[in-house]
Amino acid sequence: MDSIKKSRTDFVSLSPERKKSIQKELSRKLSSRVSLSRKKDAPYEVHFPKLKHLKKANYIRTTKTTLLTFIPMNLYFQFGRLYNLYFLLGALAVFAGYSSFSWTSQVAPLLVVLAFSAAKEAVEEFNRYRADKSANLTPSTIVEDGKKKWIESQDLQPGDIVYMEKGSKFQVDTIILSSSYEDGTVFIETAELDGETNLKRKSTVPLTTSFRTDAEICAIKGQIQCEHPNENLVSFEGRLSLNEGDRAPVAPLSMLNMIPRGSVLRNTEHVYCMVVYVGSNTKIMKNLKQGKLKSSSLEKRLNSLVAAAFGYNMIILAASIIIDYFQFRNAMSKEVAMKATGAQSYATEWYHIWAQTVGFFTLYTYVIPISLFVTMELVRLGQATYMTKDPKMKYKIENTDGSFTIAPMRANNSNLNEDLGCVDYIFSDKTGTLTQNSMKMAKWFLSDYILDEMRTPGVVYKHIEDPNVPHEARENMKLFLQALSICHGVIPAVDEKTQKMIYESQSPDETALLIASEQNNYKLWNRTKKSMTIRINEVDQVFEVLSTIEFNSTRKRMSVIVRTPKGIHLYCKGADNIMLARLSNTKNDQAVIERANKALEDFSNVGLRTLMIGYKTLTEEEYENFRKVYTEAEISLDDRENQMDQASDLVENGLTMLGCTAIEDRLQDLVPETIENLLKADIKLWLLTGDKQETAINIGISSRLINRTMDMMILKADDPKHAEKTMDEMISKMKNGSPNQVYALIVNGNILSYVFAGGKDSKAKFLEIGTRCKTVICSRVTPLQKALVVRLVRNALKGSITLAIGDGANDVTMIQEAHIGIGIMGKEGTQAVRAADFAFGEFRFLERLLTVHGRFNYLRLSNLILYSFYKNFVFITVQFYFGFTNDWSGTLCYEEIFFSSFNVFFTFIPPLVYALYERDLPESMIEKYPELYREVKNGLYWNKFIIGQWFFTAMAHSLIIFGTIYLLNNGAIDVGGRSTGYWVQCYLLSAPMLLVVLSKTGIISKLWIWFVVFGLLISFGLNVLLMTCLYLLSSFYYSDPQTSVITHALPAYYLLCILLPALCILPDLVGD
Repeated sequence: MDSIKKSRTDFVSLSPERKKSIQKELSRKLSSRVSLSRKKDAPYEVHFPKLKHLKKANYIRTTKTTLLTFIPMNLYFQFGRLYNLYFLLGALAVFAGYSSFSWTSQVAPLLVVLAFSAAKEAVEEFNRYRADKSANLTPSTIVEDGKKKWIESQDLQPGDIVYMEKGSKFQVDTIILSSSYEDGTVFIETAELDGETNLKRKSTVPLTTSFRTDAEICAIKGQIQCEHPNENLVSFEGRLSLNEGDRAPVAPLSMLNMIPRGSVLRNTEHVYCMVVYVGSNTKIMKNLKQGKLKSSSLEKRLNSLVAAAFGYNMIILAASIIIDYFQFRNAMSKEVAMKATGAQSYATEWYHIWAQTVGFFTLYTYVIPISLFVTMELVRLGQATYMTKDPKMKYKIENTDGSFTIAPMRANNSNLNEDLGCVDYIFSDKTGTLTQNSMKMAKWFLSDYILDEMRTPGVVYKHIEDPNVPHEARENMKLFLQALSICHGVIPAVDEKTQKMIYESQSPDETALLIASEQNNYKLWNRTKKSMTIRINEVDQVFEVLSTIEFNSTRKRMSVIVRTPKGIHLYCKGADNIMLARLSNTKNDQAVIERANKALEDFSNVGLRTLMIGYKTLTEEEYENFRKVYTEAEISLDDRENQMDQASDLVENGLTMLGCTAIEDRLQDLVPETIENLLKADIKLWLLTGDKQETAINIGISSRLINRTMDMMILKADDPKHAEKTMDEMISKMKNGSPNQVYALIVNGNILSYVFAGGKDSKAKFLEIGTRCKTVICSRVTPLQKALVVRLVRNALKGSITLAIGDGANDVTMIQEAHIGIGIMGKEGTQAVRAADFAFGEFRFLERLLTVHGRFNYLRLSNLILYSFYKNFVFITVQFYFGFTNDWSGTLCYEEIFFSSFNVFFTFIPPLVYALYERDLPESMIEKYPELYREVKNGLYWNKFIIGQWFFTAMAHSLIIFGTIYLLNNGAIDVGGRSTGYWVQCYLLSAPMLLVVLSKTGIISKLWIWFVVFGLLISFGLNVLLMTCLYLLSSFYYSDPQTSVITHALPAYYLLCILLPALCILPDLVGD
């Protein structure tokens, strides 16, 4: 009840004007008593007790379709692809009655492709359905009419009070009413939301903390007003008001009071919570959005190739129709034809043209390989599997108990496999990406002393006990360690396995500071919502926590206000450039400040991460004034964050500097060697970091991102005009300088603000400087600026492939903006890993991913695409040539089942095996010579000349096949002395042609393994098996009886099967 009285006192103590303002605002926003109001000018409202009972209010569905809509939706998606629509038109043309195909032969290949895609989607949908069903039917405990009862989680609704026990997972977004801890502290784990396994501390609403029983909780009446459902996982604004007659006590609500769906209750026996958002309105469901669809550059080129193939189709279609038309006119003009058909009419001509157009169109649709798109999906899946199982890409993760877990690489988006082989720009975060993110306290600057904590653990406390150190300095050191052990967001916990005290924190920096403080006999022993217990030299001292002003990326500092034996103290820590501006000019020795600045610069120059610690003594009046203003800001629903920042400025000024910290974050293994090799591969690297410029430069030098041969240009400016002038000077210098000079650009976040705030000219100038440099380092950048830099390069340089790599949540926007996103499995959660296309343990794996896997993936898919079009061009062009011998009647030159089975059976396995196992160079050579990567980027496997070469080869092979068989089979007789006939000719064309295209697979293969040989043999074996089956099924009129026997008795058949592959592949052998 004390907490309720205190909150009521907070409201009562407000000024009359502020009371009227709040009451007026409440009156306006409570004018609509409809629960869950949707008006844009009104807040989202939840009334308790709930106004009405709703069924399945919390029902969730992540499936894209239902049982009834799956087939139509899948077909709609499939035929949204141009090539599938093209094949559908070819299949539908059969039903017009003008095609040489039966409807089964034409439709079957399309059905196979559609069925494969549908089956893949069906499996994914079914898995989503099972997960949804499990979540919806999960039992939940609610408190109603003073009793607990079980309901299915899908029936939870806003206004329900849920009772959660330790280890339970939340199925709705809730506001915490009370907890098993008397002070209202609650601990949760949010791994499902952000991947972070460390505990997070939450707090109950002060007005309801004392309600600890079912009966007391059910007696609560009031409403919650808050923001409408949104996907923001880091902030929440609202307020809770109770209905108690004329009095309406109000408590602010923030993310500290909310537990989102997917969280797990830890280290807390139970909690009572009020349901706020349900179903699709919960924050985790709002975040379940499909990311921007990424497709590879090769896939875009494939679309151009499909368009070119379609153009070729139109050419041979037009040629066939025109030639047939003139032959038809000649036939109609002959006397015999006139007597047989009567007078010639235009209707007859147009009917003939229409019929032949439809017939030839169905024949020539096979110029585009229908099986290619299925093969590519399988190949990409196989490549992704190989990458994830690559032992050289696996990483050992150390667990808290000292054991190790082997973490393989992850491939979240296999559509981009081949783009790994042609990356032009890499944008990298620093902390946790290039460095280990394993923070260790290195040095201190205290009372004009520079102390080495790494060399001498506990060095500060040793100075405190040293009588030779001045008393004032020793007292300052004590106050510094006290501030260090209090000003943080760390939660002390006991490891369940080792039973040792550990520090749960979202920031490795804070953990390092607490460990260093412990080494100096200032140990965080216990923490509650309202107090902290610090064990100082084995003596416990309790500090009452009055207020906490949280850290954020805008403030770049945090403060904690506590009541100490010496009064009310505010302890503040933050970035040195932020803290320096908040130091008092009168309470600090300016000479010491200057030496502190020099020390900070020296720390940064050796790559250490720096912070400054300060404090301020507040009077009771100063604190009360701040608390009132801050409370007003917390209650506000309009621009709350800005109002809270303004309130914090009232006390976060006039600080006394206590000291500075310098934390070491070492480079990961082989980072310098990796960066050096990537630069040799002609990839440009941009380092984007929030660290200060000196630290970034030092990391750039130590990681070999910058070397002595580079001209290091630092872009500095005081305003936008100065920035423009400086950029002009840099551009002039680079244009007039030596063409062999290599440049490195160093730029600060404030300069980027000028660039992005300026017009197109500013961006163009910055981009020109950056693209002329081998490396670029951007320091003091925000997460948004990281994404803007990537977007600038990506949008301006259309032909370049960008790659972004990072490990933290602040890198997600950058990762999603680049063509390829890479996540590092670091210590800052898994948001980056989840958002990335690929993920692995350390930066050094990036070299192998690009130079080895990227090269092989690009080689395999490039040749798979080109080979697939080659074989179909050969296949259809032979059919086109056949028209010259059959008066363009549209008759098939192959047996019908062979025609429809050519793509999906006979030529499916060899290119699939090739694209899974092919490699043109040993891995050892690629790793030894990273310069080989340049060849891939410059078009080693894909360029206009290569495409033209494949097309010319297809035309030549088709001409050789048709011409040779026509000459040998013209007037040929079988062993019985009879003419071989049409059906034998079909087999004479099909089998040698199949051998030619299969032989081409063998010729382009550089790696011969038994899988390749097996694929070639089984493909031709299927053809022989088909011929045998057709002979057995001759009664069904698939072919003439005895055709298979006659064909295999002909010497010409075996001659052609040997001669044609030899003739066609001879140029390739000679060329090699």
